[in-house]
Amino acid sequence: MRTLQLYLEDSYLKELDAEVVDVREGAILDRTIFYAASGGQPSDSGTMIGAGTYEVKEVTKREEIIHLTEPLPSVGEKVLLQIDWERRYKLMRQHTSIHVVSSIAMKEFGAMITGNQIYPDYSRIDFNFRDWNNNISHSLQARVNEELRKNQEVSVIKMKREEILGMQGALKVDPRLLPTSDMLRVVKIGDVDMQPDGGTHVKNTSEIGEIEIYKIENKGKNNKRMYFSVHR
Repeated sequence: MRTLQLYLEDSYLKELDAEVVDVREGAILDRTIFYAASGGQPSDSGTMIGAGTYEVKEVTKREEIIHLTEPLPSVGEKVLLQIDWERRYKLMRQHTSIHVVSSIAMKEFGAMITGNQIYPDYSRIDFNFRDWNNNISHSLQARVNEELRKNQEVSVIKMKREEILGMQGALKVDPRLLPTSDMLRVVKIGDVDMQPDGGTHVKNTSEIGEIEIYKIENKGKNNKRMYFSVHR
């Protein structure tokens, strides 16, 4: 992959100078701050400014990171990348909160996560609850908000694959979905959660506010789909 993914190092970068190194169905850059859709988090949107102004509609990750723009820039063109920061920041707050919700649901309520999807204004998580009752969503919401109010620091560290996979409760996805590299990017949220992750996050849970679980759907025996939003 030719594109350096600088959002992995700093989720707060809003602008960046880059160069178009190839054009296929979209632009391939030497480096980017545009998050490519993965793991339930949608891609960033925004603009590239070079010889013209190019609207970045979507960013995908295959063998390369492809920036789908209208119109297309030219190979060798120098461009200024500008992400839609308001949208990105909403996604960051949602993503960090989904980690806290998932962690507490697993540790304290015995729920296994089977899927999730993040949107700018809400998130959904699919759980398998062994013993569901209608009070769980209220108890889970209260526990999550209690942890968020502790202003826990969110940090990104590198860990050996076997080390993080061997930690009880750290793995919340099928290990076959993780990168195959020996070192993994791990997101740590205070003392409440630690797991491999390739997305963008806030620096502290104080930036999130509180969650509100507003809808539960039945998706089969013991399977629940939970929707929540975040509010400051």
